[in-house]
Amino acid sequence: MNIDKLYWKSIYYWIKYFNYKLEHTDKNTNEIWLFNKKKEELIVFRKEVSSTQEIRFDKSKINDHKENLQKKLGFKIKKVEFFYFLETSMNIDNFDETHPTKLIYHSITNEKDLENTMPNFILKKRVNKKDKKSSLDYKKRVLNTNLVDKYMMIFSPMTYTLIAINVLVWLYMKIYLNHFSDIKLLDVGGLVHFNVVHGEWYRLITSMFLHFNFEHILMNMLSLFIFGKIVETIVGPYKMLGIYLISGLFGNFASLSFNISTISVGASGAIFGLIGAILTMMYLSKTFNKKMIIQLLVVVLILIFVSLFMSNINLMAHLGGFIGGILITLIGYYFHENRNLFWLFLILLLVLFVLLQIRIFSIKEENIYDKLIKDEMISYNYDDALSIVEHTINKGYDDDETYYLKGLITATKSSKAEAMADWERGLRSHPNSALLNYELSIANRALNDNDKSLKYIKKALKIDANNQSYKNLEKELKDSNESKN
Repeated sequence: MNIDKLYWKSIYYWIKYFNYKLEHTDKNTNEIWLFNKKKEELIVFRKEVSSTQEIRFDKSKINDHKENLQKKLGFKIKKVEFFYFLETSMNIDNFDETHPTKLIYHSITNEKDLENTMPNFILKKRVNKKDKKSSLDYKKRVLNTNLVDKYMMIFSPMTYTLIAINVLVWLYMKIYLNHFSDIKLLDVGGLVHFNVVHGEWYRLITSMFLHFNFEHILMNMLSLFIFGKIVETIVGPYKMLGIYLISGLFGNFASLSFNISTISVGASGAIFGLIGAILTMMYLSKTFNKKMIIQLLVVVLILIFVSLFMSNINLMAHLGGFIGGILITLIGYYFHENRNLFWLFLILLLVLFVLLQIRIFSIKEENIYDKLIKDEMISYNYDDALSIVEHTINKGYDDDETYYLKGLITATKSSKAEAMADWERGLRSHPNSALLNYELSIANRALNDNDKSLKYIKKALKIDANNQSYKNLEKELKDSNESKN
């Protein structure tokens, strides 16, 4: 590997894996400066150095212009590292200093020297790995001024971790659960209004890592790869994770506020939060160029267009996540810049959160398990419907309609007598069920047992006195008894 390639490869690695940014390049690109504001460090890369006198000059240049340099960078420099790429070895160990600013010097003449500058085992092996890229390839990546390309280049561990978790969960679903039926998604943590209002809050998180099918996860992971890397490069891995999770939660709260009869899964709400965060950062920084804005808008439009042709799209989760991403980004930014605006946006977020909770717990719930049973019955899948009935009863989420549906399935598959037994068992569990009393009244009338039928319909009317169907049946039974007498 030649010195020129070592030079550009080293600079590329410090930008990609350690998130250093380009500060200065001389006319011949023989000297390049990188900085990391968070670490308060500066790195100087140089090649074509012929004497130690030039190294001394570099040291004095830093020391003499330190104040101006710190003002320009916006932070106090705690450490400066110099990397000299030399054709022949040069002893520069005695140049290191620790006070007032830590100065460290590295001499690199071969691959082994470059490997020794890497801070961990993985990167030591990676940097020493033979590759087909030329020095020009690395140079183009380092000097690329397109922001999107730069963000795509940076190593983003949190984004990759989130993608890995989503993919592993999907593979588990595919391999061990075999298919992605609604009841399976519900069992493993899908989001649904009925379960959440009954205390299963964990679904707000678990649902963000579940997907309906391959197309669903592919679309979401491609989006997460793009928008996650951009946000993580700008704000760092932990803040990116915070934006992702808070946006996903906000999207799920919005979904629960309007969808009471569907199962919601997927990372879309969190991803739209990342999009909202990026647009907010663009507005706040005013440093994004026209080309980047167009590129991002094209990706967003493609994402929206493709989603229109996919089933089970939760628009409320998308909207909620988008708003959540905007608000949490504004809150994080103004915490340092303007405390009045910080409190304003924090209060707005909390007000929206409270309103969503009021909405979630005030709207009438629908037993999702009963809906799944009815969906299978409509499709004539009575065995699957019965399986869901048993599953519902075992989980303790049964109501009187569950037993009503079970009786209908039993009547279809077996006999009306067994169906009546199901309804009677249902009445023992739910004694205040007008529905089951009504069905038993009808069933007994069909068996010409009007007295028993009248007993059940009177119980139904006692529970629901305004139901016209119940009133009509009671009148028919009384009229029938009078005609017999």
